[in-house]
Amino acid sequence: MRMKFIQQAVFLITFFQMIVPTLVLADWKAKYPDVKVVGSGVLTVFFMDIYSLTLHAATRDHTKSDHYVLEFDYKKPVSKTTIIDASINELTKVPNVSAADIKAWQKMLDKGIVDMNSGDKAAVVFSKFGEIEFWSEKQAIVSFRDPKFAANFGAIWLGRHTAYPELRLALLGKKPAR
Repeated sequence: MRMKFIQQAVFLITFFQMIVPTLVLADWKAKYPDVKVVGSGVLTVFFMDIYSLTLHAATRDHTKSDHYVLEFDYKKPVSKTTIIDASINELTKVPNVSAADIKAWQKMLDKGIVDMNSGDKAAVVFSKFGEIEFWSEKQAIVSFRDPKFAANFGAIWLGRHTAYPELRLALLGKKPAR
């Protein structure tokens, strides 16, 4: 009797460890039901598709929405360190960003970013009030309120001076996704 109980408990724990992260990621859609797809594209680096990216917002102009979401669908495994390093590299190119900003933002990214495998999904929710939420299948929601960070982090993909202008146009729905 006790052995059967232990087996059932182990099964339930394993089951919830597998299903709860997926439910957490899906929850951003429940929390923000007013958003719809604006556009999508693929980040390609050295001829390799790294992730598909989709912009969701309440209006076609995401800047007029109370919040917008960038949803990532990874095509290749990418380590947390690589994601953070690439993000910091882009953030250091922004004018009027101090070393103190970068240090603080690196700590935020370290809390919000996780290793990603092929097929993993994540989302980042940005509010017009400067709040940013990191949603992942692998961890609980991580959120911060830092308007400067939120604006500059979102600009990596959506800013006029992005390193990925074709992806930006696809996200904004101004160019068909490939």
